[in-house]
Amino acid sequence: MFAKKNNNIISLLFLLLINCSNEKATTNFRDVHIYTSLIDQHRVEEIFSNQLFDFKYYTPRPQSKYQAQMRNLSNFADGTVNSAIMLVALADSQDSLGMKLVNRLGNNSDENILLINNYFSENQLLFIMKADDIDALSFNLEMNKDWILSKLKENEFDKLMDYSFRSGVNDSISQLYQEIFNLDISIQKDYQIIKESDNERYLWIGRGYPYRWILVYEDIQSHYNSKESTYRRLDEKFSNILDINALPYEVQYDLIRTEEDELRKIYGVYGTKTDSENVTGGPFISYFFDIPETNKVLIASGFVNFPGKDKVFHIKELEYMLETAKIIK
Repeated sequence: MFAKKNNNIISLLFLLLINCSNEKATTNFRDVHIYTSLIDQHRVEEIFSNQLFDFKYYTPRPQSKYQAQMRNLSNFADGTVNSAIMLVALADSQDSLGMKLVNRLGNNSDENILLINNYFSENQLLFIMKADDIDALSFNLEMNKDWILSKLKENEFDKLMDYSFRSGVNDSISQLYQEIFNLDISIQKDYQIIKESDNERYLWIGRGYPYRWILVYEDIQSHYNSKESTYRRLDEKFSNILDINALPYEVQYDLIRTEEDELRKIYGVYGTKTDSENVTGGPFISYFFDIPETNKVLIASGFVNFPGKDKVFHIKELEYMLETAKIIK
């Protein structure tokens, strides 16, 4: 067994030296590959799934934003093109391969978590993590959770920009948002205008299957002073413009830090009205842009309708478009 482990280390380190390339990393916009010793996989997976990757979109069925995909450490080289990779080693493990490898990659650093960019392929993240035991790993993840998730998100947004806009930008709709709302936003090529109103100050656009909508409207700030009043006002606006309701189901509130500002964000679930001929629903996200030197706020909401299917990627596409938008000052 000892000889086999040493052979594995030699093989892995050899692969680390020869596999660096200019090949672009790939992603399905959800999976994070976690390499750890086979004997430790169950307890490591539990920590990552329940602690680091605990956020879920309610669609209304809960779907994880990120999914831990466990990999055997001895197969580390197989994952070199995945965009998000984590190497995890525990000092109390019966398998010493992991700790030897992370120390070698981290140049025997005392840091518990390290990040290497573009190690095997372009635009790839390699996190190196080590801890004395599973409790120490849990503590390290909790202390670094925001930083880790921010790095995953930055990497994901870079890929969404390339993938989602490979056909180009819808310049006419993007220009219309600037003219009406002074909002700088990139819209995918295949979106079309569904409905607009100069008097009521809104623009509703959408695209085909899987169905996605974006609604941007201007409103008075005082309607959004509390979580309860905010959701009531969203429901009222959705009902009047889109003929749907914002449902009081698993509502989640967040604060997003962008390069320009901090944005309030809501994750919710919408549904058609009870008397609708085609009863359906799905997830929505809403962002709130305060308009400088006014008592107004701009609300940008994205909706996904894809019954019975996985909606994570489509929600993330909307997040990218809405979260990178900004008020032109």
